[in-house]
Amino acid sequence: MSRDLLVYVIVALALSLSQVAWCIEKQATELEEVGVTTKLGTQVDFSLRFVNENGESGTLREFVRADRPIVLVPAYYGCPRLCGLVLQGVQELLDRLTLTLGSDFQLITVSFDPSDTPALARERAQTVYQALKDPELARRNWRFLTGPQESIQPLMRQIGFNYKPDHGEFAHGAAIMILTPTGQISQYFTGIEYSPFDIRLALVEASKGGIGSPLDHIMLFCFRFDETRGKYTWAAYNLVRAGGLLTFLFLSGLLIALWRRERAVA
Repeated sequence: MSRDLLVYVIVALALSLSQVAWCIEKQATELEEVGVTTKLGTQVDFSLRFVNENGESGTLREFVRADRPIVLVPAYYGCPRLCGLVLQGVQELLDRLTLTLGSDFQLITVSFDPSDTPALARERAQTVYQALKDPELARRNWRFLTGPQESIQPLMRQIGFNYKPDHGEFAHGAAIMILTPTGQISQYFTGIEYSPFDIRLALVEASKGGIGSPLDHIMLFCFRFDETRGKYTWAAYNLVRAGGLLTFLFLSGLLIALWRRERAVA
C-alpha cells in the first residue's frame, strides 16, 4: 500500500469515527429531550386549569378526590402510535388490578398537545372505556383532560415528562406517574406494560395508610422499589431485621420455657 493511499484510509477512518460519535451524541441529546426525568417528591400544581372529556372546566384539584392516590397518564389523543400503547397498557392494568378505581385510587389522562379538544378527548375516552371489563366504572372515574399550553407546559415540567414537536406529531417517552392524594410524585413506571403487583404496592405506599390491607403494609416492609429495575424487589435489610427479631423471640420463648420447666421440677 502506497503512502498516499495509507493516509487516505486513515483520514477516511477518522472521519467515519467522528461521524459515528456525532450521531451517538445527537441521539443521546434527543433522547434526553424526549425522555422522562424522575422528580420524586415534587409537588404538582393542582391549581392548573384543564377541561375534561365532557367539556367541563376546572382545576386539577376539582377533577380528583382529596383522599386517594392518583395515577397520572401523559398522552395526547391524536397520537398514532405510542400513546395508544400506553393507554392499552393502563386498560390491561385496570382489568387485572385488585384495587378498585374510584374507591381506592383515581385515574386521569392529560394531553400534552394544546390543539387537542374535549371532543377528541371524549372520542378517545369512549374507545378506552369500551375496551374495559367494567366500562361504567371507568366512565365515572377515569378523566381525559385537555388544556392550554400555559397549563400543559408547567404540569409536564413538574412531572419530568419531556416531549417536543416532530413533523406534526410529538416525540415523547412512555410513562405513568403515581401521585399522593396531595399531589406529590410518589413513583414512576416507564414503558407500556405495568405490573399489577408493583402498581398496587405503589398506590398503597402513596396513600400513606389510606388504602390497602394489613398484608399490603407487611409487603411494603418486605419490598422496596428498585429504580434501576423499575419494580419492587425484596428489601434484604428489612428481611434480615425481621429474621433477627423472629430469632430473638424464638430464643427468648425457648429460654422462658426451659426456666419454667426447671422451676416445676424443683
